Amino acid sequence: MRRKLPRVIAHRGGRKWGPENTLAVFRKCVDAEFYGIELDVHRAKTGELVVLHFDDLSKTTSGRGLVKDKSLAQLKKLSAGAWFSAEFANEKVPTLQEVLALIDGRLMVNVEVKNAPDAYPGIEDDLIELLDAYGYSDKIIVSSFDHAFLKRFKEKTDAYKTGLLINGLLLDLAAYAQEVGCTAWHPQFVNLRADQVKLAKQAGIEVNVWTLNEVCERRSAVQMGVDGIVTDDPEGLATFLETLRSK
Repeated sequence: MRRKLPRVIAHRGGRKWGPENTLAVFRKCVDAEFYGIELDVHRAKTGELVVLHFDDLSKTTSGRGLVKDKSLAQLKKLSAGAWFSAEFANEKVPTLQEVLALIDGRLMVNVEVKNAPDAYPGIEDDLIELLDAYGYSDKIIVSSFDHAFLKRFKEKTDAYKTGLLINGLLLDLAAYAQEVGCTAWHPQFVNLRADQVKLAKQAGIEVNVWTLNEVCERRSAVQMGVDGIVTDDPEGLATFLETLRSK
C-alpha cells in the first residue's frame, strides 16, 4: 500500500516567496491551494491580536520597539514588507482577524501564540472569542511553546485542536500531551526520530514537523511518516511531494 504523504504547511506563509506573516504571502498560499499556513500571534497595546513572529518590530517591519507597546494604529503605519523587497513596501502588519477573513476556511491555519518573553495575560480569551466568530473550528490548530497557555486554552474550549511545540524529546509524549490537552505534536526536525513518530501515531497524536527546506530533510520526514511538514518553501515541498506521488 502506498504511504500517505505529508501535508504542506507554509511557515509564516512561506518565507521564501515573500515577506513572512503578511497578507501577500497568505494570499499566495490560498491561490496555490496548499493544505495550510502557520502564523504567529502577539497582542498590541490596544488589545488586538496581530500577526508577527518577533516581538521586536525592527526584525521584520520599519518600526522600532515592542509590539506590546504599540497601538494597532501605530502598527498599521509601518511597512511589514519593505525589508524583503520594494515590491512589498506597502504591506502592513495584519491582524489575525484580517488573515482569517482572507483564508475564509479554505486552508488550515496553525495559530502559534507567542507568549514569551513577555506574557499576554488573558490572551486565550481573546483568541477564543476571535476563533469562535471565525466559524471554521475544523480548520484551526492552536500551538505554542507555552504549554501552560495551551492547557488554559483547552480548559476553556474543546472546539479547537492544540499542538505542543517542542524542540526536544519528552520522556512520555502521550502522557504529557494528555495532561496538557493536546492531540498534535510539533517537533523541531533536528530533534525528531522515527521511533518517536511511531509512538506518537500509536497514541493518536498528529505529528507536524518544522522547519524543513532541504530535499534530504523532506525525504527523511516522509520516511518517518509525519502528518505535516512546515516549510519556508511551500512550492518546493509541493513539487517534491508530487514527484513521490507520481511514482
